Amino acid sequence: MSDLIVRAYNVGFGDAILVSIPDRAPSGVETVRNILFDVGNLLAGEANKDEVFEVVVADIIAKTGGEVDLYVMTHEHLDHTQGLLTASNKGLDLRAKHSWLTGSAQPDYYDTHPQAKKRRLEMDAALDDAARTLQASPDDELEELLWNNSSRMDTGALGLKTADYIAHLRTIAPPDKTHYIDRTTTLENRHPFQEAKLTVLAPEEDTSDYYRRLPAGGNLTVAPETTAGLKAPKPERALPNPPPGVDPGAYFDLVRSRRGGTRANLLEIDAANNNTSVVVQIEWRGWRLLFSGDAELRSWRTMNGLGLLQPLDVIKVSHHGSHNGTLEEIFDALLPPQGPDARERYALVSTADDSFDSVPELDTLKYYADRCELVDTRDVGRGEAQEIVLAG
Repeated sequence: MSDLIVRAYNVGFGDAILVSIPDRAPSGVETVRNILFDVGNLLAGEANKDEVFEVVVADIIAKTGGEVDLYVMTHEHLDHTQGLLTASNKGLDLRAKHSWLTGSAQPDYYDTHPQAKKRRLEMDAALDDAARTLQASPDDELEELLWNNSSRMDTGALGLKTADYIAHLRTIAPPDKTHYIDRTTTLENRHPFQEAKLTVLAPEEDTSDYYRRLPAGGNLTVAPETTAGLKAPKPERALPNPPPGVDPGAYFDLVRSRRGGTRANLLEIDAANNNTSVVVQIEWRGWRLLFSGDAELRSWRTMNGLGLLQPLDVIKVSHHGSHNGTLEEIFDALLPPQGPDARERYALVSTADDSFDSVPELDTLKYYADRCELVDTRDVGRGEAQEIVLAG
C-alpha cells in the first residue's frame, strides 16, 4: 500500500515542509497530492541571498512536477515566507493549484476588521519606536526580531521587504484558488483532497484576539506568557558612548531601559504574529497529523478551549522548539503517555542552532522526546530533508 511522506527541509531558522499524501478517489483511483507548508528562514545569508532556497525549491519541483496541490503560508514572518520569491528570482518557479494564506494577509483585511486595524497601528508605532532605539543602540538579536516582524527590511536585503515576499505568494495559485484562511473558513472547494480530511483549527478570524491592550504611544503591555520560560538574554552588547555633555551614568541607564522595553515590545509583537498561524490537522487512513506553524500559548489555549485538540500521531513542534510554542497543560491531550496503538508517534522540529537565545528550548524538546520519536532538521545537512513515513 502507498505511504504518506512528510519531508521537513533543513533551511536553517525557518520552515519548509512538504507532505505527500496518496489520495484515493471514490472510484478507487489513487493520486499522490502534495501540501507545502511555508518556505523561509530568517535573514539568512549575506544580503538575504541564501542558496538553500535554490536547493530546497529545486527538490520540491522535482518531486511535484513544479506544482503542489496546496500551498499553506502559515503566517507573515520572514522565516516562513521568504523562500519562494528568492528561488523564483533564480528561475525556480513553483506553482500551486490552491493556496492558503493566513486571513490577516488579505489585502483589505484591516479595512473590514477595525479592532485588528487599531491593534496593527499600535504595533506599527511600537515597531517604529524599536527601529529608532536600535539605530541609536544596536543589538543583533533584537534587530533580527524587528526585521522578522516588520514590513521594513534591512537595506542590504535585496531591496525587498516582507510585503514583497507575501505579494509573491498571492500569485503562485490562480486568483480564484487563492484563499485567506481562519478557523471559521469553509474549506469546501478550497483544496482538491478527496480521501484525506483537512481541518483548520486556528487562527481566529479577528487577530486582535491575540494582542494585549496597548496603552497610548505604541508601548505594549507584555503578557506573562510572552516571556515565560525564556532563558536570560545574551550578554549585553557594549553600550554606545554618550553624546558630549551628557552624564554617562544617566545616559547608560536610559539606554539599558530602552533596550529592555524594546525587547519586551518585540517579544509581544512576535507572539501576536505567531498566534495568527494557520494550524492544519490532516486525517488519513487512521493517522492524525498536526502542522501548527509558530502558534504560541494564546492560540493553543483558544484551540483547547474550543475542544478542537485530539491525540496525534505526528505533531510539528511549534515555533522551532521554543518554550512558548508548547502548552504543557494540554500535552496529554495531544500526546497521551500511552498511544492508542503500537504505532510509532513522531514530533517534528524545524530549527537551528545559534539563532535566538531561547530557541530551541532543550527542555521542551526533551518533553516531546519522552513521548515519541523526535525528528530534528538539524540532524541532516543544509538543504536536505528529514522524512517521516506513515504506512497506508
